[in-house]
Amino acid sequence: MRATAAVPSRVACDATPNFESLAEAIMERWTAERDVWVSSTEVEQACSYLARAGIVISPLPDGRFAVAGDAASTLGAARVVLLGLRHLHAARRGRSRA
Repeated sequence: MRATAAVPSRVACDATPNFESLAEAIMERWTAERDVWVSSTEVEQACSYLARAGIVISPLPDGRFAVAGDAASTLGAARVVLLGLRHLHAARRGRSRA
């Protein structure tokens, strides 16, 4: 099982905010294929979404990503997208209860 697709080591984290509209498709793909590959565009959009949520993700030279404020936290591309999905899900649950 591959964890990520070929993601450039210097993925910019400032893409246009489309992560919210892709989240459902990503989850369906991950469920159907039982594989958590991600595209560089999905990673960029997850970084942008997380930045809007106050979580800064910085690309590292080795292709992983650092979560700002937590020196011990480095994530691969799929984990960055998963982090974005988790935050989006929590935000949606919070809105539905309000």
